[in-house]
Amino acid sequence: MRPSDTKSTKVAVVIPCHNEAASIGHVIAKFPLDELARHGVQLEILVVDNGSSDNTAEIAREAGATVIHESKKGKGNALRAGFRTVSPDSEYVVMLDGDDTYSPGEILRVIEPLRSDFCDVVVGSRLGGRIQSTAMSRFNRFGNRVFTTAVRVLYGANVTDVLTGYFAWKKVALDALEPHVKSTDFAIEMEMITKMARLRHRMASVPISYHPRAGASHLHPLRDGSRILLMFMRNLAWRPPAVPEGRKIVFVSDAIYPYMKGGKEKRLHEITKRLALMGYDVHIYTMHWWNEPAKTRMEFGVHLHALSKYYEMYHGDRRTIREGIGFGLACFKLFRVQFDVLDVDHMPFFPIFTAWIVCTLRGRNLSATWHEALTYQEWVNYMGMGGFVAAGVERLSIRLPHHITAASAHTKELLETIHGRSRRVNLVASGIDASLLRAVRTSPIRVDALYVGRLVKDKNVDELIAAVDIIRQHHPEVSCLIIGDGLEKPRLKQEVTKRKLEKNITFLDSLPEASEVYGYMKAARVFCSPSTREGFGITSLEALGCGTPVVTIDSPGNAARHFIQEGLNGSKVVLSPRALSEAILYWISFASKPIISMPVAEYDWNQLAKKQVEAYML
Repeated sequence: MRPSDTKSTKVAVVIPCHNEAASIGHVIAKFPLDELARHGVQLEILVVDNGSSDNTAEIAREAGATVIHESKKGKGNALRAGFRTVSPDSEYVVMLDGDDTYSPGEILRVIEPLRSDFCDVVVGSRLGGRIQSTAMSRFNRFGNRVFTTAVRVLYGANVTDVLTGYFAWKKVALDALEPHVKSTDFAIEMEMITKMARLRHRMASVPISYHPRAGASHLHPLRDGSRILLMFMRNLAWRPPAVPEGRKIVFVSDAIYPYMKGGKEKRLHEITKRLALMGYDVHIYTMHWWNEPAKTRMEFGVHLHALSKYYEMYHGDRRTIREGIGFGLACFKLFRVQFDVLDVDHMPFFPIFTAWIVCTLRGRNLSATWHEALTYQEWVNYMGMGGFVAAGVERLSIRLPHHITAASAHTKELLETIHGRSRRVNLVASGIDASLLRAVRTSPIRVDALYVGRLVKDKNVDELIAAVDIIRQHHPEVSCLIIGDGLEKPRLKQEVTKRKLEKNITFLDSLPEASEVYGYMKAARVFCSPSTREGFGITSLEALGCGTPVVTIDSPGNAARHFIQEGLNGSKVVLSPRALSEAILYWISFASKPIISMPVAEYDWNQLAKKQVEAYML
C-alpha cells in the first residue's frame, strides 16, 4: 500500500515571529505540501505573532497559516503560546524560525527519524549540515561549538547543534517537556535541549541547511550569549520532579519485550516507555532475561530489575509450574521496593498472591492487568485434570487486586460473566503505534497469506499450512510467509517439507523492528490468524491498520474476531484447513488488493498510556 493510501499523519509547525513581514510569506510557501501529501503527511502551520509592528500576521494569514497572537515579548513566550495551541490529534510538532534561515523543504527528512521511532526528538544541525558563507559569523559559530561540546559532555545529549532553531518532536515528548520550559527569550533552545537530556528523551541530530536571514537579526550575541550560558549552568543542577503527581509506578511481569515477543509483553513495553516519556518513574520487576550479570538496567527510560534468575517458561507446549512458583516467591523481594502504584501481570497468577501480601502489609492497593480469562473447561482442555486446580487459582487471584485493567473488551466481559468481577475493572486495550504504521513503506515482495506471531501449539499454524496445501492444488504459485519463533517451529518446518510446500511457504525469524513487520503486512494480500484463543489479537489489529484483510477463527476465546466485519475487512471461519483455504482464496482472488478501512486512532499507544494513568488514579 502506498503512503498516500493511508490516513494522513498530522504535523503541526510552530513558527515564532516578530516583525518578519519580509520573510514569513516565503517561509510558508516553501513547505512542500504536494510531496508531504504523497507521503501521507498533513501540515498545520501555526504562526505566532509576537507583538509585531509590521504586517507579519496579515501576510502569514494570507499565505494559509493559522495566526496566534502573543503579546508578551520574547521567543520563549511565543513558542509556549504556539505549543499550547497545537491540536491534540497532531502526532509530531516541528519548530522553525520565520526569518527564512531554515529550509521548510527539509521537513520530511527532519521528521523521518520520529516516524520510524528512531528517536523522540530531532534537532536540526547546522554545524553538521550546510551553512552558507554569510549565514553565521565566525564568533557565533565558535560559541555554538563550545556550547555544543559542553552539553554533549556534561549532559550526555546526543546533539551536534544546541542553538539551532529547527526542532521536531513526537507530540507526547513535547507534552512531557512543555511544563518544564520557562525561558522567555533566546535561551529557550538551550533550556529545551538540557531539560530533554535530563528527561532522558531520545534525541538525534539531522543535518540541515542554514541561510542568511531576511531583515535585521533580533539576536544580541553578548547579551543573549550570557543568558544562554546562565541557562546552561542553572540546568546542571536541574532534575525533573521525581514523579508527576507523586507517583512511582512499578510493574511486575515474568516476561518482557523484546526477550519474549508476545502480545502482553509488547503491550507492557509500549505502555511503560510512554509513561517514562511522560515523566513518570517507571520500573519493571521481572526475571533475569538479559545476558549481562547486572541485575538492573535501563531501556527506553524504563528501569528493569531482575527479581529472580531466568526460569524456562515452557515445558513442551505448556507453561511450567516451576517458573510460576519460582518467580512468585521472588516477588517477596518487593517488600524492599518503594512504590505508589504496583501493577502485576495476571499470568502466571502466583506473583499476584505475593504482591497482594506485600501491598496489604504496607497499606497499599494492588493493581493487576488481565489479558484473558478462561472457563473451567478451557483449563481442563489445556492441562487435563490439573486444569481444575489452575481454574481455582485463577478464580481466587481475580478477587485479590483492588483494581484490574482489562487489556481488551473481550477480557473485561469474561471477567464479569465467567468470574463475577465487575467492580473496579477498567478497559485499557492493547494497541498499535498508529503513526509508525502509517509511515512505513510496503515491502517490495509478493505475499499472498501472512502469519506473524509465536509458533506454539495453540496458535494452530499447522492448520494454515494445511490450508495452503489445499490452495496450492489449484493455484500452484500461492505464497505464504510465516514470521515468528517458538517451540513448534521445527515441527512446522518438517510439516512443510512433508507436504512439499518449500516453494510456497517461507519462514522468517521474529523481526527486531515493528516497521519491518508492518512492511510485510502492507505487502500481504491477506493476514491469517488461526488461533482460537487471543486475549486481544494485536497482530490482527496491526494488519487491519495496514489495510490488509484478516482471516481469523470464530471462536468464543478469540478476541480478534471482534475486529472483523464479515466480507468488509476480513472473514471469521471455523478452525479447519478447508474453511481457512476458502477464506484466504476469496481475499487473494481479487485482481488488486481491496481497499479496507479500520479506525485505529483509539488504539494508539500514546492515548492508551494516558488512559492507563487515569485508571490508576480512580
